[in-house]
Amino acid sequence: MKFRKFTNLFSLLIVCLFAFIAISCKEENSSPTAPQNKILNAETIEKLQAAADKIMMNKQTPGIMAYISVEGEGELYITRGVSNLVTSEPMNVNAYFRIGSITKTFTSEAVLILADEGRIDLDKSISSYLPDLKIPSGDKITIRMLGNMTSGLFDYTSDMNFWNALNNSNGQAIFTPEQLLDISFAHPIQFEPGTKYNYCNTNYILLGLLIKKVTGKEVVDVFNEKMFQPLGMKNTLWPNTSYLPYPYNHGYVSLVDVTNWSPSGGGAAGILISNFSDLKIWAKELNERNLLSNKMKNERIAWIATTFPGFDSGFGLEKYNEWVGKDGSIPGYNAEVWYYPSKKITMIINSNSWDGDPALTTFFSFVDILTPTK
Repeated sequence: MKFRKFTNLFSLLIVCLFAFIAISCKEENSSPTAPQNKILNAETIEKLQAAADKIMMNKQTPGIMAYISVEGEGELYITRGVSNLVTSEPMNVNAYFRIGSITKTFTSEAVLILADEGRIDLDKSISSYLPDLKIPSGDKITIRMLGNMTSGLFDYTSDMNFWNALNNSNGQAIFTPEQLLDISFAHPIQFEPGTKYNYCNTNYILLGLLIKKVTGKEVVDVFNEKMFQPLGMKNTLWPNTSYLPYPYNHGYVSLVDVTNWSPSGGGAAGILISNFSDLKIWAKELNERNLLSNKMKNERIAWIATTFPGFDSGFGLEKYNEWVGKDGSIPGYNAEVWYYPSKKITMIINSNSWDGDPALTTFFSFVDILTPTK
C-alpha cells in the first residue's frame, strides 16, 4: 500500500552497526568461470552486492533482502542487515513480510477473473453494483477507472484523520472498509472521472467490496479459490489479526518496531502477507497472466501514463521500462515484485522499513545494473 509517509519524533539510531550481518548469496548452476555473457555473471553479482551495501549506508534501514533469478541461469539471494534490532537476527529469506500495495495486483486480478466469468462488467459504474454507498460521482466511475486509478476519488491515506487514529492507538486502530470510505467520501471528487491518473487506495477498497458483493464471499476466500489454490501459493494470506506467521522479519518506522501494527487500514488495497517463495510464483503470473482470458490479459496491460516518472499504470499493474510488476509500502515494510519478459528476470525485494523507500531504491539500482538503458 502506498501510504503517505508521516514523521515520528524518534531519533534515528545508527543502523550501520548491524549492516555487517547476514550477507547471503546463492547462485545455482554457476561457477567462478561462468561465461561473462550471462546476466548473473560474477561482475554483475559484485555490482549488485556493492549497490546493496551503498543503499544500506544511505537509507539506514535495518535490513534489505533481494531475490533475483534468470531463467536458465539460477537464483541469487542478497541480504543485508538485521530482521530484529533487539536480537540482531539476520534478514531471513524464508520469512513472511507485509507486501502493502502488491495486494492490489491480487485484488485487480480477482476482478478481471470475475469479469471473465461474466459477474463484473468493467464498463458499468461502481454505484450500479454498490448503490447503498454514497460514492462521489459513483454513477460516472466505472470499474475500469477504479482499476487503473483514474476515478478521481480522494485517497483516504491523504487524510490526517486516518493517521491520527492509527498513531493515537499505537497502531492498533481497526478500520472497516466502510470507515475507510467514509474518510475518503468526506472529500469532494478530485477531478472528472476518467480524465486523469491519480494513485488512490480508495479505489481498491471499493473493488474489494465489489468482489464481496458479486460473489457473496469474503475477499480472501475468492483469492484462495481463484488464485492461491490454482497457482499453488500456500504462503500468502489475508491476516485477521495484527500478527505475522513465524518466521517473520520485524518492521520499523524510524527504527520503532511497528511489526504488530494493525494492517486493517490496508484492506483490499494493501493488507496481504507473503514471502519470497510465493511471490516467485506471482511474478510469473503477473507476466504470463495465465488465469485470464486474452481479453482480460489485454485489460491488465492497457498502459496509461502516471504521475510517477518512468512508470505506466495498467489494471492493478505497473510498468517501468520493460519491467512489469508492483511496489508496495505499509508501516514497517517496503516490497517490490517485478518481471522482465525479454530476459526472463524475476526480481523480488523487501526492506523492513518504509523510511525513504529502501526496497524501491534497491529496485532502481538493480534495474540499472541488470538492464541498463545506456
